[in-house]
Amino acid sequence: MKRPLVVLIITTAAAILMLTACDFITNPPEIGSPRPAEQSGEPTPDVGQPDGVAQSFLDAWEQGNYEAMYSFLSPNSQAEYRLEEFTETYTRTANTIVQVGLETSLLSVLKAPTGNTAQAAFRVTYESSILGPIEEELNMQLVNTGDRWGIVWTPALIFPELAGGNTLQLSVERPARANIYDRNGLWLVSSGATTYTLTIVPGEIGEGYEEDMLNLLSQILRMTPEQIRQQYAGAPPDWRVALGDVDAEILMEYAKQLESYPPIGWMEKSGRRYFNVLAPHVLGYTGQIQTEQLEEYLAKGYARDDIIGQSGLELWGEEYLAGKPGGVLTAWTPDGQYYAEVARRAPEPSQSIYTTIDRNLQMIVQDAVEEAYRVSGETWAPTAGGAAVVVLDVNSGDVLAMYSYPTFDPNALNPNNNHPLVTFGDNYLNYVFSSPLKPLLNRATQGEYAPGSIFKIVSIITALESGTFEPDSTLTCTGTWNGLGNFVRRDWKEDGHGELTLMQGLTASCNPWFYEIGMRTGQKDFNLLATYARELGLGRRLGIQIPESPGVIPDADWLWQTQGLEWTLDDSINMAIGQGSVQVTPLQVATMVAAVANGGTVYQPQLIDRIGLLGEEPTVVTEPVVLHEANISDETLQLVREAMHEVATNMEIGTAEYRLGSMQIGVAGKTGTAEVCANCPRPPHAWFAGFAPYENPEIAIAVLVENGGQGSSVASPIFRRIVERYYGLPVLDYPPDWGNPEDFDFVTGDEPAE
Repeated sequence: MKRPLVVLIITTAAAILMLTACDFITNPPEIGSPRPAEQSGEPTPDVGQPDGVAQSFLDAWEQGNYEAMYSFLSPNSQAEYRLEEFTETYTRTANTIVQVGLETSLLSVLKAPTGNTAQAAFRVTYESSILGPIEEELNMQLVNTGDRWGIVWTPALIFPELAGGNTLQLSVERPARANIYDRNGLWLVSSGATTYTLTIVPGEIGEGYEEDMLNLLSQILRMTPEQIRQQYAGAPPDWRVALGDVDAEILMEYAKQLESYPPIGWMEKSGRRYFNVLAPHVLGYTGQIQTEQLEEYLAKGYARDDIIGQSGLELWGEEYLAGKPGGVLTAWTPDGQYYAEVARRAPEPSQSIYTTIDRNLQMIVQDAVEEAYRVSGETWAPTAGGAAVVVLDVNSGDVLAMYSYPTFDPNALNPNNNHPLVTFGDNYLNYVFSSPLKPLLNRATQGEYAPGSIFKIVSIITALESGTFEPDSTLTCTGTWNGLGNFVRRDWKEDGHGELTLMQGLTASCNPWFYEIGMRTGQKDFNLLATYARELGLGRRLGIQIPESPGVIPDADWLWQTQGLEWTLDDSINMAIGQGSVQVTPLQVATMVAAVANGGTVYQPQLIDRIGLLGEEPTVVTEPVVLHEANISDETLQLVREAMHEVATNMEIGTAEYRLGSMQIGVAGKTGTAEVCANCPRPPHAWFAGFAPYENPEIAIAVLVENGGQGSSVASPIFRRIVERYYGLPVLDYPPDWGNPEDFDFVTGDEPAE
């Protein structure tokens, strides 16, 4: 029996609800399936018919074209609702539910027997960043006013609960931000750690002990004494000024020493805490959403005052660390009474990130660099800029430690971390964001530097693999070289090294040998050096999870495209000693050395070990990623490893033997002293890169000190300190003869005798 059609002109929300019976729905399509017109290429819906009007209204809704939607309303509806009010109702609703998408489907359209009214059943699916998909099946009434069909509209055509002037409210529930751990489960960043803000009252500082007090605070807060002094410089004498935060275990270790200085105090607090200011450039920091980020994060369901990751893994892992918010959407009457629940979704818990960092090794690295700057006195530190250290697992590419100096305290950059009674001074924040030393720059991955003699590893491999030289090829080094006959180039050793084999040339870092390599390989093929540099991971971004620079490995095409110049043998010769236009990052250098140590596998450096909920199986587990196997023979790599071992052990010609020869573990490495500019008084960059243990390599380390002077004198002792402490060996004091920058010939950039 055929059921009678119900034909009404709808004017109330209650009537709309009455017309949602299944009698009017025929063969509803699946959500998101193409409309028939889209499948067959049929013309635009006929707005002279009710189905065409309904379809056009829904199409305009998906496009957010509220003016077009309004044009399909009946005259009576347009008289009742102005365009501005109509538009505001839709936009307010979309903002309330944090709408990020919308799909509609027209399910059926039925005309009344009189032909003057019709009813259209449709489905709308809102995609909310908080609530997920919200699906509604509704009915719209259409009326023929003589010259056109129009929709009888009320806010209930958005949500039925909006009938009668009701409004929507969304209550958002956000999971707590997750922690970040090291590879062994030791916390690096915690949301619930008890910490202490160290404070000082400037007017209570007594005479005679300020320097000792600042040195103690420097060790605890990982700032230089001058940076700490600037915290309270100019503050009223009776103010209690915040100097920085310390963890409970660190405070316990130093409490008695701190108590001996009356101006110093501390206050307990809780908040998101970065353990002992370790690896801040890796972990990053959190802060309020900035103006330029607002649109993006509001669309993701964040509130304007939310705290988000702003750099490092805090930014990279935002999706995991923040989890997914949930919430409840409710309707309320005009007089403020609860009406109904519209939608609900529970929040998804945040997931902790377990990094590849070894917390203990990271502390060793930071202590080694910071102590080096503290105790170097008037030798190299006054002229040095920053420094960087990278430690990699040679058999996986895992980053075990990464440090960029000068550092910054991420605790001070989160506004929620300030103590209610004291705040970090503007002096510190001005230093972080404005210092010419750029403490926010991650020199380990973003700093690009001339590698100097570190690049000779590439050059020696090129010499062997290209067949240009044999391992036992010899050259007599007199201290000068004029192979091109244009001008004399010098060795760093004034009277030369005498006769050296090719591999001894690497051990002694003999410049004339590498001038010869640059000339001879260049004569064969200008691009040979660049080819083998890229085989070892130089000149490209390596894919680590934080920002990195690509460096520069020049070749003939690059020189022409960037400078409009033809490549010459002079360019090859400069490149062979790591000068000219060659630029590398410490991360790339560590990756190169790791590849030499492990037999030629270039791994993608990794900072993420696993991600997941505490106590549950991880949802993300990273595996080693091989970027490529270097096209370098095992024989060549073994020869290079042996020559690098001789750098640390050969008493006659090893450039770092006087620093590393007494070590109780076998190591291999290469010194580098890289000229930064021609005919200028700036000291060169000091490099040392190597691996340990020599017999069974486990870790590769790259050490860079900007404008530090000699690589053997300045960088290799830092390398030694890291290895000795990591392997639990007796630790040698830093040398009193670090090397004075005045001993360096800045005009030529040649290394002094090592």
